[in-house]
Amino acid sequence: MVFANCLPPERHPETNIRVLVVGAGLGGLFCAIELWRHGHSVQVIEMKNEIEGLGDFVGIAPSATRQMAKWPGMLEVYNSIIYRPSLAIYKHDGELLGGPFPIQEGVDHLPTPVSRPKLIKTLYEYVRLLGIRVSFGKKVVEYYEVLDKKHAGVVTENQEQFEADLVIAADGVGSVSWKQTAGQVEAPRSSGFSVFRVAYPTSLTYQNPMLAEQYALKEGDDDICNLFLGKNTHGIILVARDTTTWMLTHKDQGQATELWSRRIDAWTVLEELKETGVAWDERFLAVICQSPPQSVVDYKLLWRNPSSTWTSPGGLVLQLGDAAHSFLPTSANGATQAMEDAISIAACLRLGGRNSIALATRVHTRLRYQRVSCAQRSGFKNREKWHHTDFDAVQKNPETLAMTVGSWIAKHDPEAYVYDRWEECVNHLLNGTPFENTNIPPGYTYAPWTIDELLQAAEEERETVDSGDWS
Repeated sequence: MVFANCLPPERHPETNIRVLVVGAGLGGLFCAIELWRHGHSVQVIEMKNEIEGLGDFVGIAPSATRQMAKWPGMLEVYNSIIYRPSLAIYKHDGELLGGPFPIQEGVDHLPTPVSRPKLIKTLYEYVRLLGIRVSFGKKVVEYYEVLDKKHAGVVTENQEQFEADLVIAADGVGSVSWKQTAGQVEAPRSSGFSVFRVAYPTSLTYQNPMLAEQYALKEGDDDICNLFLGKNTHGIILVARDTTTWMLTHKDQGQATELWSRRIDAWTVLEELKETGVAWDERFLAVICQSPPQSVVDYKLLWRNPSSTWTSPGGLVLQLGDAAHSFLPTSANGATQAMEDAISIAACLRLGGRNSIALATRVHTRLRYQRVSCAQRSGFKNREKWHHTDFDAVQKNPETLAMTVGSWIAKHDPEAYVYDRWEECVNHLLNGTPFENTNIPPGYTYAPWTIDELLQAAEEERETVDSGDWS
């Protein structure tokens, strides 16, 4: 075990609150650790038969990683698995637009890229260190709550039942928990795009002489990240010493699925690129060609209209992460916000106590919903900025193309925010006193929005402009 010699975190006194976390992904595992640290009793169930080893990379902002400092040993391991790339931005045909710029935590508020499977395995090892039970092969088909007995539970496809004082649905955008929170299972909507994505050993990259020369990494060099921009599309290459990742966001032609298990060959991607008639840089095409057979995922990018209802009517089933709020990859924020959710609900439960679980989930949702909605919206803005680039303007100021993840995200402390705003938010919910969140872009007055509004703006190539400081 990676953490075999580590001491566990300092733990708050036990609350006697039993929590069942459904889903052993980034959000679910992070949540289990934070729940344990706050003194709650935790069990995790996962539909897969083992911890997930699939995926490429995610970006994690300081608002989440700072919490790891409270977990002895975690930051050291985390810092050993992150990427440290410099970013160069190109037009799709290879014309350099800007860079390379360093991408580091705290620089321009950009999240730190990290291998998704490595981070999941690291979190799982920490969960094991704490003695939290994780049960695999448990696909949940139903969530329920029993208010007179003050507990909630789930039913698996094998008709097993698991119950707790609170059930947290951290099982992704396809979670059936929507039947409890919204009254029906709301089908996720297509964003109109999907993303080809794969990660493979860099040794395969270097088998191509041109790539071996272009992407050679000497001792002390930064990892290499290239962003290629085209009309309604963008591609990313990230080359590190052990792993090469590439992604291509493109119009969804209907073949994509929201599954990591369905794989295609690289030639399918090349055929689609050929049909578009767009000339792509030879490096990008070569990196695609080096992909192993049947290794490329065409992952449908799904989302839902923002919902302010993350809990069941009785407040004993709570959605977390993508189950409550799905993100576009250009937000570089989905994993961060799931982790912020975890930090927030663990603290809310501690302040509410065993007799006020439903109130704690309501406070958590009120503190989080507007912030998350703004983060989702910023991901759409990033995508449109990349997909409708004014290349002449960019040549004069290439830094404008850097992904916008504002300081209002990076500098936030979700746990401190709960402790600072708890009493005020409780009074708001119980007595109707005024309450305004301060964890959204400064100067922005929150306004609800819908997917259709954003898709219409994209169709018209109309910039989405909001008040306040989103930088």
